[in-house]
Amino acid sequence: MFNTVNLDLGFSWIKAEKGGVIYRQPSIIGEAKDMFDQNIEPNHFIYNEEMFVGDIALQYSDIKYFSLNNNKAEAETSDILLKTVLGYLARREKVSLVTGLPINFYFKQKEAFEEKLLGLADEGEYSLRKGRGKSFLVQPVVEKCKLVPQGLGVTMDYLLGDNGKIVRLKAAKRRILTVDLGFYTINILGFDDSKIMKESKSLVLGVGKAYKLLQNYIHKLTGTSPELYELDPYVFSGRYNGYDITNLIKKAFKSLAVQIKNEIESLNMNFDIYLIAGGAAHLIFEYLDLPNKILMDQLAQTRGYGKIGKKAWR
Repeated sequence: MFNTVNLDLGFSWIKAEKGGVIYRQPSIIGEAKDMFDQNIEPNHFIYNEEMFVGDIALQYSDIKYFSLNNNKAEAETSDILLKTVLGYLARREKVSLVTGLPINFYFKQKEAFEEKLLGLADEGEYSLRKGRGKSFLVQPVVEKCKLVPQGLGVTMDYLLGDNGKIVRLKAAKRRILTVDLGFYTINILGFDDSKIMKESKSLVLGVGKAYKLLQNYIHKLTGTSPELYELDPYVFSGRYNGYDITNLIKKAFKSLAVQIKNEIESLNMNFDIYLIAGGAAHLIFEYLDLPNKILMDQLAQTRGYGKIGKKAWR
């Protein structure tokens, strides 16, 4: 009934879902190169036989492209990242799309980003290859799209059921603050009486801040450090070049949590529920001294976009 793609294009990760099929890859592309068959994994994507996308780029590309341009429509990497995820999930179908933009950029960038999404099909067909399979031609068509402020997806994931109707009726009448931790920005979205509060904002205070601290800590310990876009696997494992960096990770994210708490306190208001979301939310959660806080997972935003779509287009 609903042919909708729910897409969260982050600076560090791109997450999307359609009909239960999930796409989750690092937001990075790189020059393609010859690969030994045994090194190609099922979740490796190649765009037009020219560019590696996501994990394969991170692991094997000698030249990588990673953008911190806060304008999603203008970022050089956005075109290939969007075409890859839409081509994989939609192939040649006509779809509706729900996605979001950081709160502070929402009104300025909404029109240009919407125009880009609706115009992708006009650029013609292109090829994708997944894993060891053969290349296939795609040309997805975004017929309509709905853009919302980032963070609202998390709020709606908490309040709405899969049919797009409110299931947490008591919570919907309460004041909710969503802390949506991204790589480059953090979105602090207040929700009260079914409306987005005017105090909502996005700040350049994301995971990247903690990663820069972590880079310095690792360099002092080992004499070397990975690039920012290479840190994820070391944070996941807690180890770098044979060193246990668990305490360094905690130290970096505790510092980030303190800064985030200060921003929340600067709002000078109380909330009944605090939703803490994002791929690295669990790393700051314990350090945020907040009442009634709830940890949401990395896909909460994407799920919420799907529920928003059902609510809007049912």
